[in-house]
Amino acid sequence: MNLGEPTTITVPTFITDRLILRGWREADLVPYAAMNADPETMVHLHGTFGFASTERLVSNLIGMWALRGFGMWAVELRADGSFAGRAGLYQTTEWPDPEVAWSIRRDLWNQGLATEAATAALEYGFTTIGFDRIISLPAPANAPSVRVAEKLGLTFEEIATVGPWQDSAVYGIARAQWQTGPGVRSGSR
Repeated sequence: MNLGEPTTITVPTFITDRLILRGWREADLVPYAAMNADPETMVHLHGTFGFASTERLVSNLIGMWALRGFGMWAVELRADGSFAGRAGLYQTTEWPDPEVAWSIRRDLWNQGLATEAATAALEYGFTTIGFDRIISLPAPANAPSVRVAEKLGLTFEEIATVGPWQDSAVYGIARAQWQTGPGVRSGSR
């Protein structure tokens, strides 16, 4: 049996004012599992789940980079190197456009970190990947995530009626709108 050469997955690193968006590490699993087990953090993300499911999810998020050339980053605080959450781009075959998404540790909410991370993801999606349009799918009742989408310049389009995002609000932005909008660019990589 010939196994061939291993595949290398390249995940770019973005450095913003307060964050490092980077590839996933094994050390991220425990703090990310803690986030995913927190009922308040997960109230709009289909409920809590444990370590084994977190490990499967992270494997999926890493695999997105190999399959599509984009994905979710682990988010780290520059100040102390601690795991802060996840943010990036995600797309399955069930959805017509890539999604910018984020989830930040609850003790770090209301500091603009989700907006900062998602801004870097939009920049990567539009300038490096060349997407024409990116969406976000916050639950309509998730007012903080709706505010992040609006701060990013995304506008409400509809409530999704099909797929795993059924009943989510669809917010979208075209590349031309993003290029001329007032959104903050991350500026460094």
